[in-house]
Amino acid sequence: MIFVCVCPLQESSHPRCPHRYCSPRWRPPPTGSVKINVDGAFLPSARLGAVGVLARDSSGVVLGSFTRPVPVIGPASAVEASALFAGLEFAIARGWASALVESDAAVLVNKLHRPTSDLSLLGELLAPSRNLVAASRGCLRVGFVPRSANSAAHTLASWAFQHNDVCRAMCSP
Repeated sequence: MIFVCVCPLQESSHPRCPHRYCSPRWRPPPTGSVKINVDGAFLPSARLGAVGVLARDSSGVVLGSFTRPVPVIGPASAVEASALFAGLEFAIARGWASALVESDAAVLVNKLHRPTSDLSLLGELLAPSRNLVAASRGCLRVGFVPRSANSAAHTLASWAFQHNDVCRAMCSP
């Protein structure tokens, strides 16, 4: 018999759980907010990339999602930066007053939150996202989430990457 731990980063109390801490999983945003998970997929040998974006409400209901291939002009982090920007643009286009965009790219999220300007390539790639967050006056937030809590966005990005296609789903008018 196999036991799978799905507790959200809490100490495991299950006697057969082999790990002291279990993998985190997706958690809904507060009532009245939207959580948008984003991820990028990248194949260096082919210089191909894709992003996946998935928005859900506080009940976990999918409000909209999309995937799209992206041109790769740099490292894999460039695709992650594109995914982050796509999630922020999606929130603005949908008119959501309060949205948290989550990415499993810790380096990007940390760089985005630094108060000083970053002249590195990654800093330049994040500049458009930083501008959107600043212009939102607190309505758009960006946070880090471990890959295990970002699996739906990762699956979308991987699908787009494999199919080199754009897909939009469940976007209400």
